[in-house]
Amino acid sequence: MDDDIIIPTGIKPKSTVTKKIREFLTTFNTYEIANGAKLVLYFDAKSGSYYTVCHLDGNTLAEKCDLGASIDATEEEDDEIYKLNRDITEDQIAFKNMEKDALEGRSFEDMVIEYDTSYQKNTPLKVYGGQHRIRAITKSRAQKGLVFHGVRIYFDLTREQKVEIATINNTSIAVPNDLLDRMREQLLGSELRDWCQRVGLLDKGEDFADRKSPDTPTVRIARTILVNYNLGKQAKDGDFHQPIVCKSGGIDDAYMDMRKGIDWSDKSLEQMGKEYCRLHKIQRERVRGRTEDSNAEFARKALSLSVAASWAFAAGLFQKNQGYLKNHYSIPDSVSIPDDPLNAKALSKARLKTVDSDTYRGLGTRFGPQELGRMLEVFRVQASVGKRGITQQLANAAIQSYEAARNRFEADKVLRKL
Repeated sequence: MDDDIIIPTGIKPKSTVTKKIREFLTTFNTYEIANGAKLVLYFDAKSGSYYTVCHLDGNTLAEKCDLGASIDATEEEDDEIYKLNRDITEDQIAFKNMEKDALEGRSFEDMVIEYDTSYQKNTPLKVYGGQHRIRAITKSRAQKGLVFHGVRIYFDLTREQKVEIATINNTSIAVPNDLLDRMREQLLGSELRDWCQRVGLLDKGEDFADRKSPDTPTVRIARTILVNYNLGKQAKDGDFHQPIVCKSGGIDDAYMDMRKGIDWSDKSLEQMGKEYCRLHKIQRERVRGRTEDSNAEFARKALSLSVAASWAFAAGLFQKNQGYLKNHYSIPDSVSIPDDPLNAKALSKARLKTVDSDTYRGLGTRFGPQELGRMLEVFRVQASVGKRGITQQLANAAIQSYEAARNRFEADKVLRKL
């Protein structure tokens, strides 16, 4: 063992630790030792534990790792008394991307493992951190060639040390989906950010918000605006119109398809962006500038996904009707101080008594298909009546109009099957 691992001066592991190290080095062929290097034994003063850092190939990890590590399991009784890992969530976007990376030969690092043969001896590598990476590696074993992955191997841990290390490695700072969107958009190019800066949604040199913000749009909001504007332009008269909201934290196919053919210099697109920016800024300023009904959600109403999606869809739809488009863009001019152009309070009170429950939060809060359709109908009705602005009466009428159209649409679908 002394030939393969360096024990720094001042570190004095117990004999039970050195025994486990010897067993591990005898059982597993690490990349470092196979290539003439040595491992180093490290001491974690906080937990009093010993570990080394090395690399093992993917086949070894797939065959020898135990994702069901527990605190009190024995060879006689394998029931888990205290499960040390989080549940595997294979359906999440992040895991799907991890699987894809593994298939393409990604080398993962810093998986946290204990070498422990006290139970499930065939899988002595007990995983305390990195179980999703191990699962992705296992699913990628059919790839050509060996890929080596970095691991921290602990030795002879006590019950308390197992709990502490597992807890630390299963408690992570979640990366917000909006930040993931921003990073992925940067990989695509700067066009979306440049367009938002040009129309005023972002200041010069400013980037998208990495989480929900009262002032700055996220990538998801910007994508949603562009996708729905494009959908509105393509919509046909007489269709049942349905805005959508772009996905967050992963790839949105609707946005990617639209992005390929977008003309970022299109003047109508630029005007739409500037008009939306004007609506948002006036909405925010009006609500913040008054003493009553100055709810923060009212101030950011234009940035709500359902409002942004529906407003942009309407702007695209009205490209064929300049009168309607003028009325749509004139919503900020339909009221004077201190009233807000979207009349957020009226939208929050709007409902269809025979359909909506008492817990219904009003328009522009949720962004399911029905809510998006209702909000679009508000803008469609407003554009058809001119510069009267959005009132609760108009919002209620729009809800009723939408529900009638939806019922006709659903009935037509049934009749077409006859």
